[in-house]
Amino acid sequence: MAPQTTATPQVPAGPVPTPIVLDDAMLIQRMVQHMSLEQKLGQMVIVEFNGLTLDDTLRQMLQKYNVSGVLIENKNGNAQTREQLTALNKAMQQAAPFPLFITTDYEGGVVNELRRITGERPSEATIGASGDPQKAYQAGSSAARDLSGLGLNVNFMPTVDVLTNPNNPGLPQRTFGSSATLVTNMGRAYLKGLNEGGVVGCLKHFPGLGSANLDPHRSLPYMDRSLETLNQVDLVPYRTMIGEGVVPMVMVTHILNPQLDPQLPTSLSPNVVTNILRKQLNFQGVIISDTLWMGGVSNTYDLSHAAVLAVKAGTDLLLGPRGLTETATMLEGLAQAVHSGTITTQQIDASVTRILALKLRYNIISHEQALLLAGVLEPGEQQK
Repeated sequence: MAPQTTATPQVPAGPVPTPIVLDDAMLIQRMVQHMSLEQKLGQMVIVEFNGLTLDDTLRQMLQKYNVSGVLIENKNGNAQTREQLTALNKAMQQAAPFPLFITTDYEGGVVNELRRITGERPSEATIGASGDPQKAYQAGSSAARDLSGLGLNVNFMPTVDVLTNPNNPGLPQRTFGSSATLVTNMGRAYLKGLNEGGVVGCLKHFPGLGSANLDPHRSLPYMDRSLETLNQVDLVPYRTMIGEGVVPMVMVTHILNPQLDPQLPTSLSPNVVTNILRKQLNFQGVIISDTLWMGGVSNTYDLSHAAVLAVKAGTDLLLGPRGLTETATMLEGLAQAVHSGTITTQQIDASVTRILALKLRYNIISHEQALLLAGVLEPGEQQK
């Protein structure tokens, strides 16, 4: 009987490791199953907000609407001092039910949303002109240090537009150059620096703004460019890096190209987002829209309509609502589209799965937080 007595205490120890047995894919699946439709839709939206602190309006966007993340912008008065921004980012993460993507455009040259805090940075054009991918890697690496030190975790970089129109009004210093090979090599090196520094990178602006003669912030560029030309030039950086498995996120911009879609801008086109980016280029990561309030879309579509079309096209994550009212309106429009069958719940679940997987991979959601959000652990158990 003695051997049996020593064996029985082992039995209760069996269930203890059970949560650990869940691999990431199973854990994410449990998280998605545990979420309401409203929570899922919130996780598909990144919002803008005004001010330097976590006020009641921002708190509602985080807690009532469960938004996936925020965009830090100079023009919205979000980034004044190191201490202020660090405190704001920490307060937002503590308030959010789902850990946040805290995003920005930290490029260099003209576009640098943190210049008040970190000063000036070399532009992509300057880095590209060096012809040295190591300089691009160092730029990505230093950006990651700056961003993670301030509490940000996503940089909408690198810009991999191949500059085929030297008079392009929207990209004066924002591209690495006019050679697809150079842009690919520089973009890859920059992305590696970001990724190794623990910051999510994002290739932009798909399917390529390099030949544009208008800035999509103002109006919709018309670019009559064949898929053959795109494959030879504009899509080279995307195809190469996606094939290498190093791209976490791709941003789709607003262009009207009748050879890809005679009616819808690229950002709202199923042919561009799903057929070309998802299927032909086999991109398995998160697809994000360029900002939906930009003139390239908002001159024609209101925010809710644009959001529904973007999601129908295959977009996972939406940039666009500015403040509480626009956030509520956009999410209500998306919910109505799901309830009416315009967007399927399967598509929502697939997008949320990709978004949560990215947050888990970059430790934006910790393993313990994931267990809590999946309902595997109760809140009281989190410290055990």
